[in-house]
Amino acid sequence: MTEPEKDKPKENKQGRIRTVYSNIVRIGHSPYEFMLDFGQFQPEGKKAFMDVRIIVSPQHAKAILKALGENVAGFEEKHGKIGVSPDDAEEDADTDWRPKRR
Repeated sequence: MTEPEKDKPKENKQGRIRTVYSNIVRIGHSPYEFMLDFGQFQPEGKKAFMDVRIIVSPQHAKAILKALGENVAGFEEKHGKIGVSPDDAEEDADTDWRPKRR
């Protein structure tokens, strides 16, 4: 029996990368690091299964935030605005990556 295509490791210049699908992320932090737990929420069982924890420095977290914001903006420029829910077709405040000023 062959391994399903989605479970096969991806090849890149550094070697194999394990690919995991995620539709939920939990983020926490301490004074020294950010923890990002990625997993899958399954609404039929109303459970979330966390599969992967990535731990990065605060500086790396900020660099990831910037890179992700730039990539989302580029994606939307090419493919159109990303909606988070059906109600946000006009305005999508959840994807404003800049911190709110008080």
